[in-house]
Amino acid sequence: MKKILVVDDDPNIVTALTVRLQAAVTSPPDLILLDVCLPAVIGFAVAQRLQELGLERIPVIFITASKKEGLRAAAKDLGAAGYLEKPYESGELLAMIAQALGEPERAARGPKSAPKNRLTN
Repeated sequence: MKKILVVDDDPNIVTALTVRLQAAVTSPPDLILLDVCLPAVIGFAVAQRLQELGLERIPVIFITASKKEGLRAAAKDLGAAGYLEKPYESGELLAMIAQALGEPERAARGPKSAPKNRLTN
């Protein structure tokens, strides 16, 4: 069984993401949804540590409410599979997950237009 690790300091966000993913993902993939701004550590440090531990194969999608400049570029520099700013559309999240997992047919069933929070923006 594959799992998604959700790391966020807001329990309401964790619950909402869990409910959305359980309803939409029948076979949860190996993926990390990682909040950029955590109380004890910045999400980028967590991602960097994962790389140091040899876990860079796990796709990481960063999620943040921060509008601070440079965060998207920092995520891209760390090789993030995606970057979403809160609030975001659940279809956008699901399409980004599918894309990160190399599932183009599932990504195509996502939002009608390309997600606006991709790293290339």
